[in-house]
Parts: sequence; structure tokens; C-alpha cells
Amino acid sequence: MTFWDGFYSLGVKLLKIIYLNFLWLFFSAIGLFIFGIFPATIALFTIVRQFHLDIDKPITKTFWEVYKTEWLRGNGYAGISYIIVLILAIDFYAIYMVDSLSFLLIPTFIIAFLIFGTLFFFFPVYVHFDLAFLAMIKQAFLFTITSPFTVILNALSILLIYGIFNIMPGAIPLFAGSVLSWLVMKFSLRSFSKIEKRKVSEAAT
Repeated sequence: MTFWDGFYSLGVKLLKIIYLNFLWLFFSAIGLFIFGIFPATIALFTIVRQFHLDIDKPITKTFWEVYKTEWLRGNGYAGISYIIVLILAIDFYAIYMVDSLSFLLIPTFIIAFLIFGTLFFFFPVYVHFDLAFLAMIKQAFLFTITSPFTVILNALSILLIYGIFNIMPGAIPLFAGSVLSWLVMKFSLRSFSKIEKRKVSEAAT
């Protein structure tokens, strides 16, 4: 591959990332974000997974089909997630406001790490494995425990992207969701692969 071939390939990938981010924002907005963000994010991760696994399917058609199919179920999961995050936020607020509850800060941080780690793995597990809801949550939670470094990488990715967009806010409509999902999916697929290899190795012994 020549330099120009590589440059062209990079340009095509960049345009796909930008277009995918536009689709994510557009379909999230259709659902007024509250009802659109989960179905759109499931569709986003489905396409990003295809990118990583070199699966060649039409982006727009696949995104729309996944968005429609996952609308009800995705919003059910969204409702559960909103409640969990709200409870966690109330806990942190109570600890901040009441000095006598300060001893709960470290346990609450540990719980928060596990919850957000599970949320990080939720979408990659959702689009990569064919699992029932409880089995999917269990799998995402197990990946959080067995791959804490991946959770940390995901958190650092958020901080990095947040810092970049603070400097260049105009890039948010172009890259915000698609770049983050690309990184989260990449780290998650690496964790999935390690677990699979470990299982194969244990089965062979």
C-alpha cells in the first residue's frame, strides 16, 4: 500500500466516523434524546463493531433497522439506567451534605466504579453477544471485575475527549459519540478476545 492509498483509506474512515456521529445525534434527537439516546447508541455500537470486525454492511440502512428494532427494549434499559444513576447521584449528594456519612464515600466510589464499568461494557456486550437481559448485565459486570484496566482506559478516553472538545467545541457534532464508541468498542473487543482465549486454554488443559 502506497502513502496515498493509506491517506485515502484514512480519509474514508474519517468521513464514516463523522457521518456515523451525525446519525447518532440525529436519531437521538428524534427521540428527544431521553428516549432516543439508548436506541441510537445501540445502533452506533452495532456499526462501530462492524468497523472493527471488517463487516461490510450499509451504514444508514443498518443504523435505521437497529434503531427501530431496539427502540422499545433500548428505552426499557435506559429507564433502568437512569434510575440507577439517579440513586447513585443522590447517594453522593447525601454524603457531601452530611458529614457523618463521609465514611460511606469509599464504598460508594467502589459501587460507582462497578456500575459505570458495567455501563461501559453494556453496549459492547449488547451488540456482540446474543444474551437475555439478566445474562447480559451479569456478563457486563463480570467483564468489569475481570478487566478493570479496560474500565480505566474507557474513563481516560472520556476525560481525553472531554479535554479535546473543551479546546475545540466545534468538533463535538463531528466526533463526540462516534470516537468514544470506537475506543470503548476497541478496548472491549480486546477484553472479549482475551477471555475467549483464556477459556479455550482452560478447556484444553
